[in-house]
Amino acid sequence: MSKTIVRAVAAVGVLAIMTGLAACSSDSQASGGGAHGKARISLVIPGPNDYFTPWKQAADDASKKFGADVTYNVPASDAFNLTQQNALVDSLAAKGYNGFGFFPGDATGTNAEQQKLKSRGIPSININACTQDPGPSLFCISTDVYAAAQYQAEQLISAIGGSGNIAVLTSQLTDPNTQLRIKAVKDVVAKTGGKVKLAQVVADIDNPQSAPPAINALLASQGSSLAGVMSTSYNPSVAMATALTDSPQFRKIIFIGAENAPQVMDALDKGYVYGTLFQNTYGMAYAAAHALNKVISDGCTVNPNAPFSKNAQTKKLLPSDVLIVTKKNAAQFAGKPESLPDDTAKLVSTIDDKVLVCK
Repeated sequence: MSKTIVRAVAAVGVLAIMTGLAACSSDSQASGGGAHGKARISLVIPGPNDYFTPWKQAADDASKKFGADVTYNVPASDAFNLTQQNALVDSLAAKGYNGFGFFPGDATGTNAEQQKLKSRGIPSININACTQDPGPSLFCISTDVYAAAQYQAEQLISAIGGSGNIAVLTSQLTDPNTQLRIKAVKDVVAKTGGKVKLAQVVADIDNPQSAPPAINALLASQGSSLAGVMSTSYNPSVAMATALTDSPQFRKIIFIGAENAPQVMDALDKGYVYGTLFQNTYGMAYAAAHALNKVISDGCTVNPNAPFSKNAQTKKLLPSDVLIVTKKNAAQFAGKPESLPDDTAKLVSTIDDKVLVCK
């Protein structure tokens, strides 16, 4: 064999070894334990929604705390749009972002985008909602939305005295959480043995444009017969709180909203709203950024025996707490993005102690 051929064979062998090492590195990074370096993390949602405003503060705080580059990014869309979210993620990855926290644009469709990232050694975590197993994300940090909606519905039914007609205001039917919430309410209503009737589910109204007319139409048609209303989403809560503030004739309706928009908290303080369900929106995003930073910068991996919970979509759920806030305890929580700091601390410590393994 000539020296030229020997050198060529050797070069091919070295190239194969290098390719194999690169592939191993990519697989390692995708499950955690990638090459150490500075984290550039994007917390990205499928479209504009004021509910996610605390993610911006969480990203800023995480950047200062960890020395990472954490940003909050929203696609240029007027509604939740999976295609636009994926395009934004592709653009950010091309610019060097090496970790992503997703609010999934679709329970199954987001898996494909996360698989693309995984093939490049880029880890992802789902936040506030989970994708359908099996999926490539490291895990999901979210409220157990079924349990939260169940709790909210039980509180509403108790507040109306255990009988009467209720309505549910909720988000896009493509939102991974929406179907779980609707099912939870239906299950709670079924347990009343007919004493409570779910008169209407008003969906696809979680934006500032569609929520007010939908609420006005509901009140015009059924306002006199509704004993209670609950909202699982931000913009319908604002619209309902505004309607009850402006229309005294409907204030007999017991209303439990969602989150801490100024309009909701003002109506709560005035007694027009019974309560509102707080999720730890800030804490879930902050904890995800913390976990991604440790995976990227410190080479941590996910513990195969991590004490995850499970829901209808995933067996890799790290659950975040919820709380019904009423006039009695509103002063303790209102106006703070980090509205449930004890839960945030618990999420971070659980990630450090039980979810990640760091060498």
